[in-house]
Amino acid sequence: MPGIDYRAARAFLPLADVLGLLGFRPCRGHGPQLRGPCPLHGSRLATSRSFAAHLGKNAWHCFRCGAGGNALELWVAVTHQPLHAAVLDLCQRLGRDVPWLATRAVRPRTAPRGETPMPEP
Repeated sequence: MPGIDYRAARAFLPLADVLGLLGFRPCRGHGPQLRGPCPLHGSRLATSRSFAAHLGKNAWHCFRCGAGGNALELWVAVTHQPLHAAVLDLCQRLGRDVPWLATRAVRPRTAPRGETPMPEP
């Protein structure tokens, strides 16, 4: 299975898009900062402000359950998927390309000068 560049995924998956998929409705906002009910622990009141999201920093925190992180970590926590599956799912839902790791070209082994090359295993 090819590897995913998780650093790139965290960088290009915006928190605003993840919050939109989750149906997050902020009760208060100020610039890039939003407050509202936590999508993780299911705040009962629509006017709850326990969840804070900073869209400019792509970070969130819940002051009630203590959880926090970036957009990808929020998606993992809400959907209960492993990280690899969550990236694939989120990229598919948002119509983005999966940031696969570049495959390294395998160079054949060469022997030092004067020695015979070793056979490939």
